[in-house]
Amino acid sequence: MPVFSALIRETHHNVSAGFIDMLIQTQREELFTGLMQLAYPADENLAFTFVDGVEQKLYRYRGDTTEIIPRPAWEQTLGPSAISVGFLRLALDAMRFIQVAHEAPVVRIEQSKLSSQEWSECARQWALDAAPSIVHVQLEQGDRWYLFADRSGSVLEELTLVDGKLQFSISNSSFPHGLPEGVHPVIRYISDREHDAWREYELRLSINPFVRMLMARFSELAGRVLTERLCEQLSAWARGGGWNITLSSNGVVNQQYFDSLDAAVNAYADILRRFQYEAGTAIGSRMAESISRDVLFKLDQNRRELLLRYIFTQNGIGGVAVRA
Repeated sequence: MPVFSALIRETHHNVSAGFIDMLIQTQREELFTGLMQLAYPADENLAFTFVDGVEQKLYRYRGDTTEIIPRPAWEQTLGPSAISVGFLRLALDAMRFIQVAHEAPVVRIEQSKLSSQEWSECARQWALDAAPSIVHVQLEQGDRWYLFADRSGSVLEELTLVDGKLQFSISNSSFPHGLPEGVHPVIRYISDREHDAWREYELRLSINPFVRMLMARFSELAGRVLTERLCEQLSAWARGGGWNITLSSNGVVNQQYFDSLDAAVNAYADILRRFQYEAGTAIGSRMAESISRDVLFKLDQNRRELLLRYIFTQNGIGGVAVRA
């Protein structure tokens, strides 16, 4: 996948291990979210990812390859000194984009030069492709990267390089019409949908419409006031569990960074169990389980299969004890 190390501006040179430790501590104190890159000889770079000042992962860049360094090996991986250190501040959504780019495998690479019209046609095909991909478009105004994974075509995530900063935005399959005229170099990194990085990404996209439809159905049965109260209870409960996730009648505001598919699955499963527990006090436990199943089968096939596989079947949603 594309490596974003070239975008990171170097701010310190010829730094010692002690100075690196001080820089890491500074990022913790400043609640930094983004990448901290350490450049070493022999074309090797390391990059810490931070979210709200907490180190999440350590990646090693070698050429065009990226490797995740296990946390127990971090100390021995860091050298006694580094040629340079740089930082790239990112929004949380951009960090999640970067996580997929760093971790998802590349099955093959396609390179081409496309006119605006050809690009529009290709983009619509890629949006429906069973194989997810990240597409890099090289533009004079600033490079762009697009993440194609949501086969419904309703969500398309984009990173745009503007004045040395990566800006995140969301559009839909109609976005190609917004590109400038001309012929643009395009690199498409095609991946494997079964990889955990893509599954965690797709699961995040699937949980939002599911919760929105679930709350709408609950509101039909219990009324708006009880629905608002339920959303407040579930949101408070999620925060108490350490998840930055808010539920409302409009769906889910998900500001939680999950470092693995398992962590995301466990969180979403626990929240849905808690919904059934809390909703059951208003409409009965059987009805709460019933509307969850009914809403599941109203989703499009891709999202339904994903939730069924990881949440409902794997975690046995329905009649399972919840965290008090």
